[in-house]
Amino acid sequence: MFANILALRPKGADWLFSAKTFVASVLALFIALAFDLDRPVWAMATVYIVAHPLSGVLASKALYRVIGTIIGAVAAIVMVPTLVNAPVLLSLALALWVGGCLYLSRLDRTPKSYLFMLAGYTAAIVGFPCVTDPGFIFDTAVARVQEISLGIVCATLVSHIVFPRHVGPVIAARIDGWMGDIAELAKLSFDAGSDTEKLHQDRTRIAADIGELHGLAVHLGYERSRFAGRTRQLQALQSAIAALLPVLYAVHDRIAALVGHSGSIPKDLQAILDDIAIHIATGHYDGSSTQALHARIAAYGAEFANAAEWDGLLQLNLCNRLHRLLNFHSDCCRLWDGLRKDNVPADVVDRWRDSAQDKALHRDYGVAFRSGLTAVIATLLVCGFWIVTAWPAGSTAAMMAAVGASIMSFLDNPVPALKGFIRYTAMAIVVVIVYSLAILPGIDGFPLLVMAFAPYFLLLGVLMTSPQTYGFGLAMLVNVVMILNVDTSYSSNFAALLDSGIASLAGFAVAAIVTAFVRSVTVDASIRRLVISNWRDISAIARGTLRLPRMVMIRRLLDRQGLILPRLALAPDHRDTLIRAMPEVSIAASIYDLRRFRALADQRIATKLDVVLRNMARHFDNRRHDFSALPDPVILDEIDNILREVVAISPTPLRDKLLIPLIALRRALCRTGAPVLDRRADKAFVPDLPPLMGETA
Repeated sequence: MFANILALRPKGADWLFSAKTFVASVLALFIALAFDLDRPVWAMATVYIVAHPLSGVLASKALYRVIGTIIGAVAAIVMVPTLVNAPVLLSLALALWVGGCLYLSRLDRTPKSYLFMLAGYTAAIVGFPCVTDPGFIFDTAVARVQEISLGIVCATLVSHIVFPRHVGPVIAARIDGWMGDIAELAKLSFDAGSDTEKLHQDRTRIAADIGELHGLAVHLGYERSRFAGRTRQLQALQSAIAALLPVLYAVHDRIAALVGHSGSIPKDLQAILDDIAIHIATGHYDGSSTQALHARIAAYGAEFANAAEWDGLLQLNLCNRLHRLLNFHSDCCRLWDGLRKDNVPADVVDRWRDSAQDKALHRDYGVAFRSGLTAVIATLLVCGFWIVTAWPAGSTAAMMAAVGASIMSFLDNPVPALKGFIRYTAMAIVVVIVYSLAILPGIDGFPLLVMAFAPYFLLLGVLMTSPQTYGFGLAMLVNVVMILNVDTSYSSNFAALLDSGIASLAGFAVAAIVTAFVRSVTVDASIRRLVISNWRDISAIARGTLRLPRMVMIRRLLDRQGLILPRLALAPDHRDTLIRAMPEVSIAASIYDLRRFRALADQRIATKLDVVLRNMARHFDNRRHDFSALPDPVILDEIDNILREVVAISPTPLRDKLLIPLIALRRALCRTGAPVLDRRADKAFVPDLPPLMGETA
């Protein structure tokens, strides 16, 4: 941590953020002291807890904190007086409330998750200190809401009035960058000789960046930038950009296959690819250019309408993917152009509406349940010790156990962060002792108090601007504020201060121990869970038990890819896991299309498709138990047999609908060789099956 602190090079914007936050915190403290509120430090600490450089993020976080605080306070008011004479039952009720709220929080992939978490541990913060005197529960709850609201109002006002930094311009800059990245990726994808590593890095970087837009766009309704209220439109744009990734992957794969089979790209096709690359590089919607390109692709693809050879089928499939690429890119441009001109086409937004909703996001119910269970067990253990020993500071330890089990639950392994928080809390106690015994006794008046706080708070506030030092800065600030407990008059009860500090450490320690046994998972295990979730979905698609719109299904698979990416820095051995994610998106889409179109095929082909779908489902079920299981070679043989059946059909729309996913699935399963499509050749000669690429299937 200290290496990160020494390596930090704060900019002017970082110092401005620290100064604004400090001003808001002392303003909240001044108002709380002036009105003689019960716990003025709650208002001051709240400012730092909700602080964020972007005003929209701060405002939405603040709103959810207020709502969560009110819900948690009401829950405490209901439970404590009712169950105060049954300590064990009251402890169980509060623990279950904290755990249940945390469970809901972990399932929500939006900033609203903060509301559920706050509702949970606020009930513990309000309820446990009032167990010995339940008559004060309502006053305590009201005070908590008042002081939290005061801190939030001060933080929000200062953030929005003093040099505000809005979310909108940040999003705009990132989208411009992503559109440029997409153009570069398209150029690389159109070249069969492009560096595979470069393509992989570009795809994964864009997938990870797109994931950030979902969270940032939610905050737009809480500020006055030019994109305020455009959350739905921006999330539609996010879905459209995400949809480009598997299409570009498929385009590059078909081009590589064509070059591998025929030796080169036909000149007419190369000219079309070059013009599409130029078209995409403009980054703006041009209807006439788009239609002209569609017409050229259609004219070129018409030559292969009766194709019965592998190279012709590859070009037929490639033309289909180029049409889709142009359509998706046009939607991206129309959405982005419309957002900048405040005239977003409703039909395009509606087209991407389903895939922009929460059901397209991954949810891990198992991790959410274990997170809630951790909070329940940690809180109950501390409460049990408190009941047995009648420890005067037991209420502090109980509420810190609830808080500790909650605030780090978003991490795969929260234990190192909790250990760090414990260390920082111990360090904060030392700072509190210095302030309490050496500085505050000589303070007379609020201006001197601000001057005494300024050096420490301004310096630590800067640390909150960096992800590497945020946890240290926040812990050292909030703990100092809460343990110091500044009030209208100075009082130094060293024994009470030390007891409170020890209780806080004990609560966090119990939360860390329980988390290590119940909730903690390694990064490797987390990546495996995400990959297995994809396989479970693909198996369900093949069986027909997962009924989602096509783009929702693709978005969910890509969302998991975005979740895998940041974990790879800690688990480099799983790099190949991410490389195979894009082919698996292609497999899922092909299986989805085959299941959808099988009802239109004749009975013989439909029966064969059913066999392929069952075998694909069985394969992905096997992979969930055997991570490195290879697909049964029979699957490839079955697909080749169906290809021969479909190729023999006279040209109809059904023929094309079946050929497109069959070719894509065949390429995903086997990247080398070509199927024998001539029935006579098949009877005379049975080729050796090329090796299956188990890492992509």
